[in-house]
Amino acid sequence: MAESNGIPKTVNMTTQCPFCGEVFEYPMYPEIVIPGDHKLKKKILNKSLFFPTCPRCKETSKLKPRCLYRNETKKEMFVVTDEQGDTEFEVLLKSGNIHFNDIHTDDDIVDFMKGMYKRRVVRNVDSFREKILLSDNNYDDRIIELMKLSLSGLIEKENGEPVYRIFLEDTAGSRMMFTAILGSHAPYEYVTIETAANVYNQYRDKYLHRLGRPEEDEYIATDQKWARKSGLLKDEDAGMIIPT
Repeated sequence: MAESNGIPKTVNMTTQCPFCGEVFEYPMYPEIVIPGDHKLKKKILNKSLFFPTCPRCKETSKLKPRCLYRNETKKEMFVVTDEQGDTEFEVLLKSGNIHFNDIHTDDDIVDFMKGMYKRRVVRNVDSFREKILLSDNNYDDRIIELMKLSLSGLIEKENGEPVYRIFLEDTAGSRMMFTAILGSHAPYEYVTIETAANVYNQYRDKYLHRLGRPEEDEYIATDQKWARKSGLLKDEDAGMIIPT
């Protein structure tokens, strides 16, 4: 949790380089709070936090962090954990039994339990970064997941390989860039695909009215599994055709 002076605590974790086997320590941040921890947020977005460089071989790898990102301005909470299935974090986010240093009154807790926060649980650092990137650009992550599901269908048809994971890499001007990880096991192949940013508006206009408030419990695990389970694209080959 954050210190009372606003400086976040770090926890030194031992990690092993997947390339050369070197074991070294790396600082982890259990909680990142906005406003306040903007430098840490920037490090997540530019892939310098949770992407350590091995002191021996100088290769960069991804960690499996356990971290809570809390944006008090936008009333959002994003948790990243490497646990699978219904995690303890999902249970806590649904129940409201998470206690923070700046929740002092019963009214604060009641507001939290009413679903004032948009809450999400993700299971890898790419998805964690994506949630923050989407928030910064005012994208609804549920609409993005539907777009990604459509893109996955197109990519799999073109490449003949299953999409292991797909996430928004960057968005600038009129383009959105996605990275797809292909294959059923390592070594994976990485594919970059771009599409027009206004495709998001088309998906939003078509599907948003069929969804509830983003703060509701059913959207805590908004990912590709959720997109498939929603059934919103079941009657269409790939949602709407996405120009790439």
